[in-house]
Amino acid sequence: MESALLLLTGLFLGMRHAFDRDHVAAVTHFISLEPDPLKSAWFGFRWAIGHAVTVLSLGSLIILLRLKFDPAFERYAELAVGISLIVLGIWRLGLLIQDRRHTHAHRHKEEQHRHAHSHEAPRPHVHHFAPTLVGMVHGASGTAEVFVLLPVTLMASRALAYLYIGLFSAGCAVTMSSYGYLAGRFYRRASEKGQRIYRILVVLTSSIGIVLGAIWILNNLR
Repeated sequence: MESALLLLTGLFLGMRHAFDRDHVAAVTHFISLEPDPLKSAWFGFRWAIGHAVTVLSLGSLIILLRLKFDPAFERYAELAVGISLIVLGIWRLGLLIQDRRHTHAHRHKEEQHRHAHSHEAPRPHVHHFAPTLVGMVHGASGTAEVFVLLPVTLMASRALAYLYIGLFSAGCAVTMSSYGYLAGRFYRRASEKGQRIYRILVVLTSSIGIVLGAIWILNNLR
């Protein structure tokens, strides 16, 4: 019963961990690319896969080899997160500037609405790999939190320790996918309201990501 409660705690900690500011900011950039709930949920899930890969890889070093990471590792990992947030924000603003968007009317089932869409060629390489790579960077910065919270009683059993990591990662995936779906609905509604509202929203979220990245870097340079 004690082990079950500890494993359940790992699941809920993973769900909470997904809502860290840097995670939400990063995934939001990808969601704004294609304001569709299902695609946005897929972006969130792919981010979570990258996060899980890094956590599992570093966790294996701790569980199997009993390695202890130098405190400097966490610092450099956090700096990498800050840099990634700035790069993502600038990248998303750059796409917005390059994007030749237009708004015109569509009629669906007797209801007319306006929808902004791009004539730019699709970017499958960005869609397929970038969320996962960003998730891997974020997974490195979150590893310390995972294993500081990993109970000693679970560390005594490799199977339970891996199950704890798996449930933690599953919690991240469920939460981030759910966030992606809801944010995708929000962005789709914004795009239907018109090009100007959509652009303002993208500029706002991109700017917040850049500022957050700068703060992240400054906090870890002290």
